[in-house]
Amino acid sequence: MAENEALKLLLTPFFFIFGSLLGSFSNVVILRMASGKSVIFPPSACPKCNHQLHAIDLIPVLSWLTLRGRCRYCQTPIAWQYPVVEACMAMILGFSYMKVGLGLTFIVLAGRSAIWFVASVLFVRNEVQSPNPFAWAVIFYVYLNFPLGVCPFVDRQVLAIPVIAAIIAYIASFRNDRANDFAWGCLSFIFIYSLLPKFSLAAAIPVFAAGILSSHAKTSRAAHLLFFALQIIAIAVAISPF
Repeated sequence: MAENEALKLLLTPFFFIFGSLLGSFSNVVILRMASGKSVIFPPSACPKCNHQLHAIDLIPVLSWLTLRGRCRYCQTPIAWQYPVVEACMAMILGFSYMKVGLGLTFIVLAGRSAIWFVASVLFVRNEVQSPNPFAWAVIFYVYLNFPLGVCPFVDRQVLAIPVIAAIIAYIASFRNDRANDFAWGCLSFIFIYSLLPKFSLAAAIPVFAAGILSSHAKTSRAAHLLFFALQIIAIAVAISPF
């Protein structure tokens, strides 16, 4: 028992640190996917002065804090998205481990939450013109439930979720591009499906509200932020060990 506790004390900070590193890579994926660039080459560089960044510039969260949110080489402000994504991904892996321990359940919980989070950031940034990232997010999210014996499309209540997601995407389509409509539908599916065991289909109500708000030009941005906030809350509910 003492050995298990010692191992947990060792692995908990490890997964928080590893999560922050995964968050740093996620920033690369998010930004380069939006511009259609490779996520592997070239190495990370300042988007303003194009100076290649060194290891000391890429320490998750800490580099941004020590540099006071500015590029070391040209002093251009660095977006707050970088440390926020890194910190969120650290919490996803760290809290997932704290909740379920090390094993298949941890891989499933952390994996699907990380994919869900990246897709949500892509959605709120509204820079990706292809629906592919959101289709893959749904496929992986559903697929990662199979090892745990949790399979969607097994009863009428769960079958209603894709229909609700499609309606929400349709509501959001009045003033949105095709890829963004697809994102609404995919993330609505994940959101409702993830909360179904705890909150039933009532979880669709706030998502419907966001979809309706998005149909008006004056409230469309607020709708995006509300929808993104709902995803973050649902992820927090999924990984919370408390």
